[in-house]
Amino acid sequence: MIESQFIIIQQILTLVTLILGGALIIFIYDAYKVVKQPTLLYFTIGLFTLVIGIVLPDIVQIFGPELSVVYWGEVASRILEIIGIGVMNFSVLRG
Repeated sequence: MIESQFIIIQQILTLVTLILGGALIIFIYDAYKVVKQPTLLYFTIGLFTLVIGIVLPDIVQIFGPELSVVYWGEVASRILEIIGIGVMNFSVLRG
């Protein structure tokens, strides 16, 4: 009972994260279209990668609750998060 409630809360929080992250990505991309500064485009790509990395374990758990699938979802999540933060750092340092 408690486990199913935890899964539902986790899925709701995943959806909220995707919506807020997507909104922020759209706002930054709209700013890029106005000023045409490549730094904002790199930052948008990094943020997109970061948001996907954050929600990946929850998405993987929905489709494949097997332990090995969840484990590799966590590993892929961390890799995407590192790449996303790296691209965002690159964009800030480049700008």
